Formats: sequence, structure tokens, C-alpha cells
Amino acid sequence: MSRACSFRRSLEGFLQHIRPRRNHQLLMLGLAHKQLGKFSSLSVASDDQDVILITETWLCEDIDSLELFDDRYLVFRRDRGSSSDSCRRGGGVFIAVKKCFNPCILDLPGSDLEAVWLSIKLNHRQKMLVCVVYFPPSSRADTYVEFFDCFENFGFFDNILICGDFNLPIYDDFGNNKNPLVIELSNFVNLYNLAQFNNTFNCNNKFLDLILTDIDFSHISVWHSDKPLVPEDKHHPALSISISFVADHPNRKNVNISRYDFRRADFLTMWCFFREIDWSFLLNFNDIDKAVFSFYDCLNDVFSRTVPLRQTVTRRFPFWYTIETRRLLKRKARVRRFALKCVNPDSVDEFRALRSAVKYSIQKDYNTYLRLTEKNLISNPKKFWSYFNNTKHNSPNSLYYNNVCYENDDDIANAFADYFKSVFKPSSNYDIKNEFKSNCVGDLVKIDSVTYDDVVLAIKELKSSLTVGVENIPSFIIKGCAEFFIYPLLILFNLSLRSNVFPYVWKQTRIIPVFKKGDAQDCKNYRPIAILSPMSKIFESIIHKRLFHQVKNLISPSQHGFIPKRSTATNLFCLTNKIISSFQIGSQLDVIYTDFSKAFDSIDFGILLNKLHGLGFHVNLTDWLHSYLCNRSLYVYFNNAVSREFSGTSGVPQGSNLGPLLFILFINDLTSVFKYSECLLFADDLKLFSSMNSNLDAVLLQSDLDCLFKWCTVNKLHLNIEKCSILSYTRKSQPLNHVYKINDLVLSRSDSVTDLGIIFDTKTDFSQQINSMVSKAYRRLGILKRKTKEFSSEIALKVLYYAHVRSSLEYCSIIWDPIYRNKIEIIERIQNNFLRYLLYKKNGIYLQDVSSSYLRHMFNIPSLCSRR
Repeated sequence: MSRACSFRRSLEGFLQHIRPRRNHQLLMLGLAHKQLGKFSSLSVASDDQDVILITETWLCEDIDSLELFDDRYLVFRRDRGSSSDSCRRGGGVFIAVKKCFNPCILDLPGSDLEAVWLSIKLNHRQKMLVCVVYFPPSSRADTYVEFFDCFENFGFFDNILICGDFNLPIYDDFGNNKNPLVIELSNFVNLYNLAQFNNTFNCNNKFLDLILTDIDFSHISVWHSDKPLVPEDKHHPALSISISFVADHPNRKNVNISRYDFRRADFLTMWCFFREIDWSFLLNFNDIDKAVFSFYDCLNDVFSRTVPLRQTVTRRFPFWYTIETRRLLKRKARVRRFALKCVNPDSVDEFRALRSAVKYSIQKDYNTYLRLTEKNLISNPKKFWSYFNNTKHNSPNSLYYNNVCYENDDDIANAFADYFKSVFKPSSNYDIKNEFKSNCVGDLVKIDSVTYDDVVLAIKELKSSLTVGVENIPSFIIKGCAEFFIYPLLILFNLSLRSNVFPYVWKQTRIIPVFKKGDAQDCKNYRPIAILSPMSKIFESIIHKRLFHQVKNLISPSQHGFIPKRSTATNLFCLTNKIISSFQIGSQLDVIYTDFSKAFDSIDFGILLNKLHGLGFHVNLTDWLHSYLCNRSLYVYFNNAVSREFSGTSGVPQGSNLGPLLFILFINDLTSVFKYSECLLFADDLKLFSSMNSNLDAVLLQSDLDCLFKWCTVNKLHLNIEKCSILSYTRKSQPLNHVYKINDLVLSRSDSVTDLGIIFDTKTDFSQQINSMVSKAYRRLGILKRKTKEFSSEIALKVLYYAHVRSSLEYCSIIWDPIYRNKIEIIERIQNNFLRYLLYKKNGIYLQDVSSSYLRHMFNIPSLCSRR
């Protein structure tokens, strides 16, 4: 292994205590609304800091870290929880670190300290422990001792950097201070050979903010920053930190990947080349895989002559920076290095002038970007929504899987592949054809061929996108040149059906890991998003329509998932009717809520094909479906790194058109095993329920539960029994509380349960649902306001409100629609708040005394109550 080249550079850090003050009017809707705007990514980017440490952030979970900094940074936060011993409001710390330092969180489960600990890599050999901490005033001695003791858990680090507000009366040094807490701090400093480098006194000639490190004094500089992120608190001067270290040259691996740049394609020439191709040669093939490869050879020949290549490179700056801004930033960096090397007043003045120029240029670029984004609502809606939704979560620089930490992109991609592969199970493997020939019961469902019109309609319904699958062809090319693709695709589709083989290249799937929630460095907190071939999507769309038309009457009426004219609302409406009917006759309805573990990924191929045969699928169709399901090749794509391939040995293909239909056909016979109770399904979401008039009814419901477990065992699906629960809907003063079991494990009994996104309680007054919904809507409204500070278009603001806020207030409203005036008004207040925001955008001032009916009329937005 070659030794990494190195050079000396500095890590630029920044520490500030940003407690909001009354005169700043920072609190809005209970959130640090204006504070958020003050230390946005613009302020950070202007000084190009590597590490930003902030104490007393006053942030809460409603504010996403992606709202604070651009995607060059990873943000690690510790917000003050409601259970804090100190005052409920305020507090909190965070560290924002550039990704190039490979930050890794060091967690201490069970600790209530307002602190964040990180490991960052300065080079391939040197790691540094970075900590930011905040001690509220009058913190107890055991809180300080707990913090000092934490460092015994972190093992060895080359260097330590601890920054934060210790709230201790330190005037000069530790030696002459008789305060017992300062003595404890002094002992800790001596134990780890640390020194205090903050020499900037506050207004009381004290150091409340300390910078403790074991770095040699010749390699660290700390000074009072003349560019704080927010207006300074006189008790907490903003501090700049510069640490000199030997750094590796940037690793350029995976940055020079060439791809077709279809945005700059010569479409006229491409159209002419496609027109000249005689696709009839495909009729000579009997092997579908060879035919598909020849088809792609022709396409790639055209693309090589009409589509330029582009290099995929790692982006150093936000994409909306102009060339001029990037030049200024590079020049500023050069001048700064020179100014640090040889202290020259002229260089320092030049650096300050450049810093101001950079800040102005970035603000100008950002305002231009926002104006274009606002206009994109009409011309390019996808760009508009990508800005608002923050769809791209920051990719982690390190990842944990099975207690192993991975830091290289290739290793991270392979770790994701290992995790996604682990959910699959071995499927039954036997001769499908012989099995079916000996047990044939009929050929009611079959597809012999597809028609020209089928292909035309499927291409028309294909979503236009620049996203590419394995074959690197975006769907918008197929739609734009549809007249040239219809005939070759018709030939290939029919050859596939005749040979009962699904093309292998269309079974290759690119997997993109998408963060769900929780620890972003835990592999298990990501879900796979499958990117399929657009050709495969067209083919599957045709097969799905033909299949569904033939099997729709075989699907149980209890199934509400993936069925036209059925939805979560119809599912919950059926249950609500049963509950109300039970109340009306003074009875009790026991509902058992179940939870299947990764049901879609666990479908056994052999069992599925047997069931399809039993439903009357022709042997040729089942052979084709066997080819479609088996030997699917998947790989993970992460930061331009590609994992090793792995096979999906079970489950229906994710992201496919056929997958959901095959799943509901697999689970379709489940409803027939229940003899004494009723059930409702939404895909794999199962509810089992029965009226309770005596203990015998409960015994019969338990009997059906036993049948459910037996069915799961036979069909190789796993129930998460710990997540299954029982809810008894009744208005009786003494309900029947029977103990239900699955596989001898007692089910938990609850007072409320979240069913398909709606919170049900035993009395069905939906108070919890309304409170939860309102809280969620306020969070979304807060995000909307923060995201649209610079917007002025009434149309854009209304569209955002309709899609992002009002939609959450109307989801399944037929179920929970309140009849009491106070609950109706609680919901209406959210829209009234938005209406006043619209008026503020129009007039520039907030008016609280304007009637909501006047505002609704002004902006032509009906009340939420009238829409329900």
C-alpha cells in the first residue's frame, strides 16, 4: 500500500453561545424561528469553517438539521428534552463538521448531559476527540463529575478538544481558585494533560466559555471572532479556533465516473438515427437475453454519437454558487494562508475585504437561487419540491453494521448490501413444471401476447424522469422517442412471453439507501429504494393490467391495499362502522392488531407460484413469473461507490408494478382461515375483530388467532408478536378483558393504537388523533415559514400549504371529523395562522385582529370544516 501524500493545513473552528434574548424576539410558534435564520448555511459558508460548536441552541426536534447547514456538513445535536432537570426551555448544543473529517458520534446511552462527543479524522493516522458541552447555571457537582468520568469510556485519541459553557467563576487560571467545582475541573485538566486556551474575557472579566485541549500551543490559536454567526451575548464572546495539523491529500477515488449527459444531448440527430434503424432483425432471435443485448447495442451506438459524456465529481460547494463566488472563495483561502504564515497588515486587510466580498456574493447567489426556485413551481415543479422537501439527506461518512464501523465509501456500500441481503430468506426450490403438470386444475388466467396498443399506452403512462437504471437510459428519452421504441419493445415483450423467460438485464436493480429516522450512522435505520429499468416498468405495467383484469374478482373484499377505489380510508371506515354498530347494541368489539416482519421481502417463491397455480394461472404464465422472480441481481449505489452484487432469494421485487399484485394474491387465502371473526387487510396490515357478548366469543377469537399463527408457519411469514396488540372498543363500565395469546405469548392490551396513520382509542373520541395531527401540522407550518422567508409568490405559498400542511389535516378526515366546536376551532387555527402569514407576505406586517372569514375570502381558501 502506498503511503498517503501529506501537507500541513489548519482546521478552522468556531465557538459561540447563542442564547436568545427577549429583545431579539426569537420565539415564534414555540420555535427558535428567527434564530434559525441568523445562523443559516449562508453565514457558515461565508467563513468556510470546518467545525462549528454552538451552545445554548434553543433548538427542538421540529427543526431539522438540514435547515441549518448545506450538505457539506454533518450536524450532531443534543437538544434539551422536556425531562431535563433544568428549565424546560432553552439549552442544547450541537457540532457541525465538514464531511471530509469523517465525523463519528460517540454516544453514551442513558446520559442526560447537554453534550456531544465526536471522533474526527485529521489524517489517516490521527484522530481527535471533539466535545461541546453546556452546563446550566447552578448545575450540581455530580453533573460535572459525570461529565469528567465520561472520558474514561472513549479509549485513546491522539488529541482532545473540549469547548463549551462551564458556567464556573474562572477569572484567570485554575490554580488560585478555591471553588470546589473549579478544583474538580482543574483535576480533570491535569489528568488529561489539557490546557485552557480562551483568553478573551467577557464583560465581567471571566471565562464562562472554555477551550480545553492537549494540542501543543504552537499548533493552536484562539481569538475573539470579529464575525459572529449571530449577535454576540456580552457574557459569551464568539471565538475562532485554528488548529494546525498534517493532512492527507484528498482521496479522489470514484470521482471520475463517466456517464451520458442527456441534458446536453443532440436530440434532433438522435431522432434521425432512431428513424433509420430497422428493428425487424430482432425477429430472428429465439433467446430473449441475446435479443435484449442487441437492442441495447443499437441504443448505445446512437447515444455514443449524440450524447456527450460528463464526469461525476465530488462537489466542494453548494450547486447554486456561481463561478465568481467560487473564485473568490479560493482566492480568500490563498490570502488567508499567506496571512497566517507571515503576519502582514496588508494581507490581513486584503483577507477581510475578500471575506466581505464572499459574503455579499454568496447572499446574491442565494437570493438568485430562491427566485429561480420560486419560479420553478410552474416551469420545473420537481426542482421546486426538491428544494422544499430536503429529499437528499446528508450521506454519512461512517456507518455501523454488526458493531463494525465502516468509513470507506466502498465498504459502506458493501455494508448496506449485507444488511439489505440479510432480510431475504431461502425460497422453495423444485421443478415448477412437473409439480403443475401433476396438479393442474385449470387455465383460467393466461397472457399469450401483448399488443401494439398495450405498448403505446404503457409508454404514455411512464413517468418522465432523468433517473437512470442499470442500463443508464432515462425514461424521458423513451417517452420523447416513443414512436421508435414501440415496435422493438413489442417484439421483445412477445418473445419473452413465448419463451417464458424474463430478460436478465431487466432483473438487475440499483438500490439507493434512504435514511428513515434515528441514528444516521446505523445501517439498520435505512430503507432500500429500488431503481428499475424503464423497459422493465413498461413491460410490467402491461402484464399488471392484463393480470389484474383477470384476477380482480378473486381478491378478497377484505383487502383494501393496491386495489382501485379502495384505500386506507375505506379500510378504516369499515372498522369504524363495526365499532359504532357495537356501541349501538351495547356490545364490545375486540380488535387484534398484528404486525408482520418484512412481509414483502419474505415471500417464498415456491409457495407463491403454487398459490397462483391454484388460482388458475396457466403453466406458461407461472413459468414466466418464476423467471421474473428468481435470479434477480441487486447492488447498492452509495456516493458513486458500487457494492458487490447479491441476489434477492425471496420477496416480491421492490419498486415494481407486479410486486404489490403478487403480494396480495399470496396473502389472499388468509381471510379464509378465520371461522369465527372478521378481518380487514391493507396489504400486509391485518386486523382481526369480533363482538364480545360472552367468554365463548373470546375463546372463538383466540381460536382464529391460533389459525393465523398456523397459516404464518405454513406460509413462512413471521409475526412480530411483541408489536401485536389488543384493543377493546366498548362503553361498558366493566369490559371483558380476555387474555389473548399467539404461540403462547400474551398480547399486550392498549388504550390506544395507531392504525394506518390514525390514532384510535377505546372510546373513539379521537382526541389523541386530533392533538397529534395538530402538533404535526404546526411543525410542518413552521418548516414552511422558515423555508419561504424569501418567497413572495402567493401561488407558491398556497401550493406548499395545500400539499405540506392541509393534506395532513385532511387525511382520513371521514374517520375523525369532530363534532365539538372547540376541536373544530383548534384545527382551524392552523389555517388561520397560515392566512395571517399570507397577509404578512402581501403587506409586510402581521395583523392579529383581522377576521379569519375576511382572510379566507381574500385569498380564496375555504375553511377546513367546510371541506370536510
